[in-house]
Amino acid sequence: MAKAESAANVECLNIDFMRYLVKQYSELGQWTSAFFWADAAAAAGSGMGQASGDDIWLLASAMLARGELHRAAHAVTTRGLHKRHLLCLGVVMRAFLAAKEPATALNMLEECDPALLEPRNTDQTHNRALAGVLVWQAKALSCLERREAAAEALASALRADCACYEALDLLLEQHALTPRQEMDLIEALPISQQLSAAEGILVRRAYHERIQRYTPSSAAAIPPPMDCPMSQEVETVRSRTLEASSCLARRLCGAAKWRQALAALRDPWGCVPVRAACLVELKKSAELFSFAHTLVDAYPQEWTSWFAVGCYYYLIGKSEFARRYLSKAKSLEPGAGCVWLLYGHSFARDSEHDQAMAAYFKASQLMTGCHLPPLYVGVECSLLNNPTMCAKFLARAAALDHGVDCSEPPGPDPERENKCRWGSVHALVHNAHVAHEAGAAAFAAGDFRAARTLLLRALDIARDEKDLDELDARWAPTLDALGHAGRALGRPNEGLTWHTRALSLRPARPQTLAAQALCLALLGRDADAARAAHAALARDPDLVVASTLLDAILERLDASQAVFGNDEIPQFPFPEVAVPPTPLTPATPRHDRTNTSDMSMSFD
Repeated sequence: MAKAESAANVECLNIDFMRYLVKQYSELGQWTSAFFWADAAAAAGSGMGQASGDDIWLLASAMLARGELHRAAHAVTTRGLHKRHLLCLGVVMRAFLAAKEPATALNMLEECDPALLEPRNTDQTHNRALAGVLVWQAKALSCLERREAAAEALASALRADCACYEALDLLLEQHALTPRQEMDLIEALPISQQLSAAEGILVRRAYHERIQRYTPSSAAAIPPPMDCPMSQEVETVRSRTLEASSCLARRLCGAAKWRQALAALRDPWGCVPVRAACLVELKKSAELFSFAHTLVDAYPQEWTSWFAVGCYYYLIGKSEFARRYLSKAKSLEPGAGCVWLLYGHSFARDSEHDQAMAAYFKASQLMTGCHLPPLYVGVECSLLNNPTMCAKFLARAAALDHGVDCSEPPGPDPERENKCRWGSVHALVHNAHVAHEAGAAAFAAGDFRAARTLLLRALDIARDEKDLDELDARWAPTLDALGHAGRALGRPNEGLTWHTRALSLRPARPQTLAAQALCLALLGRDADAARAAHAALARDPDLVVASTLLDAILERLDASQAVFGNDEIPQFPFPEVAVPPTPLTPATPRHDRTNTSDMSMSFD
């Protein structure tokens, strides 16, 4: 009789209305109210037999939002719902990850029914829940340093739900795949089967723009629009989104167009690493200080806030303080590869090459598909006078950037392999920055022909047209390096041409003027060389190359004059001046209009 009354009382409650209240209060951020009605809905469901998995999921989600992590996990695990309900499994994994227990989160996944972790072609709601579980699995694996498994989990999440942008974002932030592998993954996604035509165009466009973060905006390969009458409207909507501006800023930043990238960021709080990098390159220390200070006040638990602080101290030249705040950033997010890159830059600035290489190697472990860590390792190897290892790392950087196999064939002849090491880099390189660094390293190693070839390759990649005057000012070092290579190859005329073009991009640079003076001296144009050396010293009096060259030119001029002797020094007579004849009668002196009565030589 009591059971019948209890069931009747429960039937008087509208459970669907209570669930509606839970969702509405959750959307409003009133988690205490959401918890109250979720608890009531779960109790009403259990009174009728057993609470449904959806009700417990709502209850655990409200607990999780209130910060009650273990309580949320307990509400699910005591009922065994994590074994048969995907949404409940996702809440449990989120709770344990927030509690810094990634191993426990993975154990919850292992206890789940394997059939529940298979995608279903006819149930996209199940696939979206599965994608969420796989994303949390990838985060747990990343915390345990199992990055390859994490990348595979994120790829599986994308295949299960093509609309799961978080999976793509995490996959790209980790740099787990090469650009070619990323493109193959995007092309293989069943977007047309899971989304409508218009949404498919939006997703495909967004994904292609996102993966081409190191591609210049002019060279970005955007997929052609699908056969949809609303394709133009979809493109317009996409261009208005904040994510589109962030993607554009990333591409411009990868092309070293810092001002354009900074202007493209419409959201002042988004894409923190890109904004910080642009401010560092533009040397806007005051703006970077304000930006970092605002981030630390608003988001002290985010690693990007302390990364911005480290960028500021790196910009003003305080490497020790920069490393202190970068250490805090990587303690909050150990997988942030850009933090380790800047950490290595701070050591490289202080000429601590071993520590810089260690930081770059750590970044390479975290960013296995990115070409930047091996590029910087190659630069450090060149500075340590190890051209063989330098060429290997630069070849790896070129291969990763182009997405080709970087495995080297065995070389039976060590001498031949030593001679052809720069040729392998030239065959792989499709990035102007990598080609420039390889050319500079080849020049430092004494292989001037290979240096000239690689530097010309860098210019060919950098420019869209044949006219060198259209190059950006950042390629002036490449032109200067070509001038040095031409002079080292016995072509001072060619070197002079390159230095002149470099001066057109960066006028009055003292180092370029000194190099121009050296080429002029080799051509026997001592007067022009002296003028160029004087101009260099006028802008940098401590420039040793210019002062030494000027002394040598003056000594040579003195020696050439001593050969002829003092008698043979050419004389330059004064020009004749027509003097008017003196008049016979003295003219009446005219009074000077100047009043001399007030003039005095006294200093009293």
